[in-house]
Amino acid sequence: MDVESVKIDLIRWLTELQDMSVIEKLQGLKEQQSNAYELSEEHKKELDRRLKKYEKGEMKFSSWESVKERVRNRTKDGV
Repeated sequence: MDVESVKIDLIRWLTELQDMSVIEKLQGLKEQQSNAYELSEEHKKELDRRLKKYEKGEMKFSSWESVKERVRNRTKDGV
C-alpha cells in the first residue's frame, strides 16, 4: 500500500471516529512531531560555531572512501 492510499484510509477513518481519547492521542503525536525539530540553545551554538569554521575554510573533509579505509586500517591494527 502506498503512502497516498494510507492517508486516504486514515482520513476516512478519522471522519467516522467518535472516540475522543484516540483523537487526543493523535493530537499529541502531531505536537510531538512539530517539536521534534527544535534544537536546544547549546546545539544551535555548536552549529553556529561549526558554520563559522566552515565559512573560514578551517574544516577538513574526507571522502567516504577514505573514511572507510581509515576505519578498516584501525581494525587491522587492533586500535
